[in-house]
Amino acid sequence: MKLSNFIIRIIIAIAFTTLFLSFMISITFQYKKFKEDKIFIKTEFIKSKKEQIKREVISIENLIDQKEIILTNSIKEKIKERVTQAHNIAMTIYDENKNSKSKEDIELLIARTLNNLSYENDKTYFFINSNKGQAILFNKKILLDKYNDIWNLKDGNNNLFIQEQAKIAIENKEGFLTNSFVRPNNTDNKQYTKISFVKLFEPYNLHIGMGEYTDDIKSLAQNEILDLIASIRFNEDNYLFVNSTDGYSLVFDGKRNEPAMIHPNKNLYSQQVEAVKNPEGEFIFYKFKKINSTKEYDKISFVKKYEKYGWIVGCGIYLDEINNELENIENIFKKSINDQFIYIFIMFILMVIALYLTSKRISKFINLNVLYLISSFDKASRENKTIDTKNLTYKEFISLANKLNITLENKNETEKRLQDHIQLINENIIISTTDKDGYIVDVSEAFCKISGYTKEELIGKTHKVVRHPDTPDKFYEDMWDRLLSGQIWEGEIHNRNKNGKDYWIYAIIKPLFRNNEFIGFTAIRTNITDKKHIEQLSITDELTNLYNRRFFNIKIEEEINRAKRENHYFSFLVIDIDYFKQYNDTYGHQQGDVVLEKVASVFKKRTLRGSDFAFRLGGEEFGIITTLNKEKVMEFAHLIKDEIENLKIEHKANEVSKFVTISIGIVSKEKDEITNSDLLYKEADDCLYEAKKLGRNSIFIL
Repeated sequence: MKLSNFIIRIIIAIAFTTLFLSFMISITFQYKKFKEDKIFIKTEFIKSKKEQIKREVISIENLIDQKEIILTNSIKEKIKERVTQAHNIAMTIYDENKNSKSKEDIELLIARTLNNLSYENDKTYFFINSNKGQAILFNKKILLDKYNDIWNLKDGNNNLFIQEQAKIAIENKEGFLTNSFVRPNNTDNKQYTKISFVKLFEPYNLHIGMGEYTDDIKSLAQNEILDLIASIRFNEDNYLFVNSTDGYSLVFDGKRNEPAMIHPNKNLYSQQVEAVKNPEGEFIFYKFKKINSTKEYDKISFVKKYEKYGWIVGCGIYLDEINNELENIENIFKKSINDQFIYIFIMFILMVIALYLTSKRISKFINLNVLYLISSFDKASRENKTIDTKNLTYKEFISLANKLNITLENKNETEKRLQDHIQLINENIIISTTDKDGYIVDVSEAFCKISGYTKEELIGKTHKVVRHPDTPDKFYEDMWDRLLSGQIWEGEIHNRNKNGKDYWIYAIIKPLFRNNEFIGFTAIRTNITDKKHIEQLSITDELTNLYNRRFFNIKIEEEINRAKRENHYFSFLVIDIDYFKQYNDTYGHQQGDVVLEKVASVFKKRTLRGSDFAFRLGGEEFGIITTLNKEKVMEFAHLIKDEIENLKIEHKANEVSKFVTISIGIVSKEKDEITNSDLLYKEADDCLYEAKKLGRNSIFIL
């Protein structure tokens, strides 16, 4: 009949429409959330990269200052050693000749010996003066043939430097001083700043000395710094660059220009000059090619002026990296949508088949009853019998009773179908119901499936049975505050099933009322574990599976705030693989990646507590955040250091061990000592530098 066919079409159409609309609403919600996540990821990526390149430029500025100090101290040690050596030579000459030669002959012999003592590729020279002002060996000339009084000789700063030298020799036996003096063999008579060391020669009340011109030290420091800057790479395409404020390029396109050349891009150079008018440095945006490429990409750089040398130091990052990352995330999202579509399509086919068979049975039942009704009236019509009113009333009552029985049978059949649908919901929708105290009174089979517990194990328990240990108490306190106020709570919850496997759900929890009396709660949940997995990928380093630098920049701020709020220690470890560049040079970068993975596996194994986090900060540099106090964190650091060396990874270029080792810098502070993340990072990095100064394979804690 047409009626039965119409019913079948209506049922299928309603089922298809409901399923399609549900799917489209779900996809729309997911797509909107994905778009928001893309904007957030892009914003955070650019923000973290800007902080990174700014930090690199500032670290180079600090490195330049440290390099000149270290070099100056090294020069001072060198001239002190040489003056001591010269003094020993003079004493030897004196001891060998004091009984056979005159004072004048011995002084002449000492002066000639020291004047002829020179060092390869070195401009230093010795001088000898009496502590009363007589020049003996002065400006590389022996002046013993006549008395040369230089007692009142002044340098370019109007200092009586001969008297200062004599005072140091007489009072302290030896010591350093700074003065200005002409360069030997120079015709300009210009005086240059000089660091000198003098030592008392007691037999004749003389002082012997040597000096180094500070502009030579500065030039040497600049050359070493430029070579270092040219060698630094943050990855294949990112590097540091240096220009002079007079228009020359010193380090360009990842290479040092020696000699310096005029900057090849006037517009870019002008942009840099304008930016460094800000003494704190500034970010600039432009297009520039990558190394060994002619194609230009969008790039952002941070530039800052180093006043002392008149340098513009900068570091940049190409923005196409974010597009690559977003493309990977979008591919994951598309795959997730495709998987959902296939699942929905299979569900639709099965539902259409079930509904079709059910509808055919229902329509057949309707046809039989309608035909029976028609045949009954037809039979009565054909027999043309007069129906007694009383009998007619009786027959109609019987007919009504029969129809009521049919209606009852239909109702029972419908209830059976309803139970099937309820079972479908029970098997696929994660639902739980609790009393007003939070004790579970009913759960769906889907809840049992995702949690791993049976219904009997869950009834009478609270949802703490699936609570993840890393979830803070404050999270559930806020949830209960809202629910007990009669409001609906919505949000993401991190759970752990009976087998210890983590999963994420999106929950909607609604208070239940009966006759205006509060009786409990009902919660409907959606499994969002795959979505959270996608989010996890965006904060994980691909090679080592540790957290990446982007997540570190977020997490360090969170953990600092948590340390202050919960009044516990904040400890930060910066870890560097010793001589890792030499390892790559010896064994190759592919084997170097294997070392990074093995070292990272140790960090991951040792940071399983909820309050411990391990990161790959870049290259061979790693970081660990923990709440351990100073004593415990030192034990923790020694454990990690020893475990790395016990991996027994061969490292022929390691100067402290025949295996791969690490150096660790640690900052451990209580809440009142914590300032900000940038200072903490710098202090930890300084500690790492001190650990390396100790000879590497070492630990230094602040």
